[in-house]
This record gives sequence, C-alpha cells and structure tokens, in this order.
Amino acid sequence: MGIPFKKSTGFSVNELVVVTKGGPVDITSIYEEINIFDSVLSPVMTGTILITDAIGLSDKLLFDGSESVLIHITKSSEMEDVASFKKAFRIYKQSDRKNQGLNSEVYVLHFCSDELMYSDQQKINQAYEDSYGKIVSRILIDYLKVPNNNLTGIFEDTFGIKKVVIPNLKPLDAIDWCAKRSVDSNQSPNYVFFENATGFNYVTLSKLLTQDSILDIKFDAKNLQGQDALDEISMARGFEVVVQNDSLTKQRSGVNAGQFIGFDPITRSTAIKQIGYGDVYSSMKHSNSTPNVSINQNRAGIENVKAYNSKKTFSMFGAAQQFSEYIKKNDPTSLSKIENLEDWVFQRKSIFENLMSKRIKIVMPGNFQLSSGFNVNVSAPNFSKKTKGDDNEDTSLSGSYIIVASRHIIGYEKHETIIEVATTSTNSEFITQSNSQQTQEMLEY
Repeated sequence: MGIPFKKSTGFSVNELVVVTKGGPVDITSIYEEINIFDSVLSPVMTGTILITDAIGLSDKLLFDGSESVLIHITKSSEMEDVASFKKAFRIYKQSDRKNQGLNSEVYVLHFCSDELMYSDQQKINQAYEDSYGKIVSRILIDYLKVPNNNLTGIFEDTFGIKKVVIPNLKPLDAIDWCAKRSVDSNQSPNYVFFENATGFNYVTLSKLLTQDSILDIKFDAKNLQGQDALDEISMARGFEVVVQNDSLTKQRSGVNAGQFIGFDPITRSTAIKQIGYGDVYSSMKHSNSTPNVSINQNRAGIENVKAYNSKKTFSMFGAAQQFSEYIKKNDPTSLSKIENLEDWVFQRKSIFENLMSKRIKIVMPGNFQLSSGFNVNVSAPNFSKKTKGDDNEDTSLSGSYIIVASRHIIGYEKHETIIEVATTSTNSEFITQSNSQQTQEMLEY
C-alpha cells in the first residue's frame, strides 16, 4: 500500500466550516491553531480555534451560540481514512478579541459537543427501575437524542437492578450520578462515562486497562536517514513525569487503607467495614503484572495498607436490611434493589486516586487514534550513565498505560498530540517494602 503520509506531523484540513444563520463559512484560510480536547474524566469533547480575521467575520456572525463548526482533518489528503477526525461541534463562546493593526483582529472560538449545550437546557426528574447501564442508555437516547454515529463507543452494562429517582439533574449530570453508583459483577465501582474520537463510552476501567495497546511508544532518535514517517509516528517528541508516586495523597484519600462506617435508619443498625489496598485492587483487572503500591511500616510497626484510621467515610447503607424479618415479610422485592453504598462510597475515590498517582505527559506526532480510553505501551528511557550492553529502559516507568486525556494541536504547519497516560500497576518484579531499620534510623538520628 505504501506510506500513507510523508511527514509524521503532517495533516490535511479537509473541512473547517462555521455554519451560520446565513449559511456555511469556510475558515480554513484564516485559522491559526485548532485545539481539540478529550478526557476519561470529561463527558464531552471540547476545543478552541485561534483565528486571524481580516474579513469581518465577527461583525457578520455575532457568535450568539447558534453557530456550529464542522471539522474534518486527516493525516493525508490522499487517504481520508488514515487516523482521521470528523465531527460537528457547537460554538459557545468567543474570547480574547484583539485588534491586530487597522485591518485585522484575532480571537478565540470555543466549541464543545452539542450534547453539552442540549443537556444544560433540561432536567431529569424521573423514576427508573433498571440497571444503571440501561438507565444511561435511555438518558442518551430519550433526553440527549444522541445520533447513532456518536454511540459507537464501548458500552458495558452494570450489575444489579436498581430502583432510583434521578433527583432533578441535567442529563449529563444524571449520567455522572449513575456512573458513581455503578458496580460491575465484582462489586467494583470503576465505571467512567466520557466521549472520545469514537463516540460516547460507558465502561469500566477494568475493561479499558486490559484492552490491547494501539501503539508502542518509543523514545528513539528521529529524522534519521532512511527513516520514514510511519516509523516516526510512534516516537515521542518529549515527555514529562507528572507524578510517579504521591504517598501522602494516597494515604489521605484512602488508597492504602481506610474504613467505611455505615448506618441504616430503617433497621437502626451500624457497621464498620475495614478496607485495605488489596481489597480494592483485587476487585479490578489491570494492565501490568505488579500493583503500583509500596508497603511501609510506621513507628508503631503497622503497615500503611493496614492503617485503617488513615481515612474514614460515613454514610447510610442498606446491607443490614437483608436480615430484617419485617422487610422480608412485608417488602421482600426491595431487598434485590438495595443501593449498596458500602460498595462504592469509599472505594471509588480510592480507585481513581490510585490511577492518577502515576501519570506521564507525552508529546507525540499528530495522531487522532491517540484518544482517551485507549492503551499504549511506553518504553521509557533510562537517563543514567550506562556502560556498553546496559539496558536503556527505565522499568519504574515502562509498561502499559491508559490515555486519560489528550490534546490535539493543529497549527499552521504541523499536528502534534499531547497525551496524559496513567496506570494502576507496574512492570516491576516485586512490591517494594520498607524495613524496621529505616524507621529506627530516622528516630535515632
């Protein structure tokens, strides 16, 4: 087939059109930079366009929220199916408008998926009796009227039938409300709802973390003689370790250990559930072989993964109702629809703090396939002095990562993609553990 493109940072803007009340306006010749953002923590895609305007577009259009922008960008003008991006957005704001001499001005157009604008115009106050996954599907279709071409992401149903009332929330907020309460068959609350280049997704981190990687990211030399653009597209142009291990944040957020303290106003009972690192970690699937945790002993000789007083969460819970003879006799069907808050109130924050505790930001040649929710393999370089034959890989950073956020920057001459990747696990051969001598030396110093 041949190389589909000549330059790893090259691109082709096939369409960049603002649809106005008076008709479409092509802005391909006046844009300076396009930024497109997505994240597993954001329900919709957003972006900006920097424009140098010498044709009086602002005066003609007003930009009152009725305009949309149609974006179609590919890696090659000859092959439109190679790493392409095609989507319509709603323009919701114009900012930073400044004159540039007497004949032109610059400004920024901010855009987002139309579902966000539509969601903000309505509220849901409705009772449902179904799984949270099915409820989310109904909201997307009934309230947001999402077109079929934006429902091509991953949808994973949730465990259990629930009887709930959406408490007067905007549709996207209602979906987030459902995601926080959803658990899978292992009772793990690791669902995320987000939009990426393939559409909307409602899926567990377990499933995302165990998908095949779409790219092996390398840190080799670029622009070598005989090297083609297809080789260079997998080579990082720069990287930054955002965070590798924040022990204090992990401790305070309950990643290592904590307690769930529940009370049931119906049966007037209370319960305490001690939750350690392994309880939450083992409820999910992960991309690498070893948990991203270090086991340390405190002055009292207690390991951090057993220090259950590190974090305490108080909440109502319904587990005690299963043992109530009164409920079994008078309302037995309610027992199968109990909201098990003890399964997610404490654990969900722990799961996401653990994921975000190891993150790398990587600058790549422009590639729309690098979108949130996909996995990449990272072979991080070792910057220490080496002798001949030494391995050049930093095993503390290398491994499989999930893309948690991406930013596509399409400038005048090049397209770059900045991705932020994270992982809950590592390729290290063992879990690091402190010893009593370390604590003793600190106390005696």
